[in-house]
Amino acid sequence: MLIKIRHTIPGHTIDDVNRALNELGIDDHATYREVLVVNEIGQPTATREAELVGLYVRSFIRIQLQESMRLVEQDDPAAGSPITLRCDRPTKANHHRTQTCTYTQVR
Repeated sequence: MLIKIRHTIPGHTIDDVNRALNELGIDDHATYREVLVVNEIGQPTATREAELVGLYVRSFIRIQLQESMRLVEQDDPAAGSPITLRCDRPTKANHHRTQTCTYTQVR
């Protein structure tokens, strides 16, 4: 499953985010490992890792999709496969920034 989030009209964004959250296989009681990686030309790669409960994962995904992430992907929602959010965008210095956030169920 791959869903592109439209950020042109607020109503479309909310509809796309709601549709994505309904299709994702998130267990609200499971524990997930979050890995956020930010790459920008000329800058060191920034990485953040955390463990979160599924209910918080659902909330964080909603916020990330509404604010900046453009794509959400999950191979098999029924099997609990990893969830990946992606965003590519230009920066003020005419560089390109790529953000990838992956949620993997650990328990």
